[in-house]
Amino acid sequence: MKRLSMWMALVLVACAGVAQAQSNASPPTKAGTQAHASGSAAVSLITSHREGSAQATTGAEADAQMKADADASYQRLKQEIQARGARTSASARAAAEARFEASGKRVDEEASKDEAQVAARLAAEFKTMPGALLGEKNRLDAGWGELMIAYALSANAKASVTAEQLLQLRADHTGWGQIAAGLGLDLGDAANAAKAEARVAAGLAKPDGRVAVIHGEGARAGVGAGIGAGAGLDAGRARTSAGVGVGVRIKN
Repeated sequence: MKRLSMWMALVLVACAGVAQAQSNASPPTKAGTQAHASGSAAVSLITSHREGSAQATTGAEADAQMKADADASYQRLKQEIQARGARTSASARAAAEARFEASGKRVDEEASKDEAQVAARLAAEFKTMPGALLGEKNRLDAGWGELMIAYALSANAKASVTAEQLLQLRADHTGWGQIAAGLGLDLGDAANAAKAEARVAAGLAKPDGRVAVIHGEGARAGVGAGIGAGAGLDAGRARTSAGVGVGVRIKN
């Protein structure tokens, strides 16, 4: 009897072991499945967050590099224009500066009476939209007269320079006379062009999309033949936004 009891006990232990093995090998319960899914989702979320952070960092670094390239190109442009402009006599630059200021003041006075009309006339002359011109004026915090001069010089310049860059030069205490001379434009022609465009802004001349011509070694041919300022300025802006080719090499 004692041997039989021991034998039955061994059988019961063996059965219990098989049952435990089967239990371990059985399909996961619903709770177990949910826990596994939650764990996988958490891992996926962490991975996505890390990837998103890496992409954001890369984008920020690219933007910072583009800005640094644009700033460096502007500084080169500024140095070249100021250096070349300084080689023109101070008296000639001062005389042109006075004429530029008179033309700019005339445009500002007209804009104080009817800004919408001034925007429409200059937009037609420089082949852009009034809203775009107004937006640029506000963004750059420029007067209408200064914006008009910058557009006229940029349209005539052979160098790939934008109105925005010229206004930045002006804000950096560079006179219009020095800017025009630095671009290789004839100062007399440049001052005459500003006066002519001021007449357009005032409604005394009809805008025809043909910017007043400025001659000089650094002048771009074909402006008076109907090549509007808009195309040249848009191309310059594209180069600026890309951060490539913004620097202008001005021939001595």
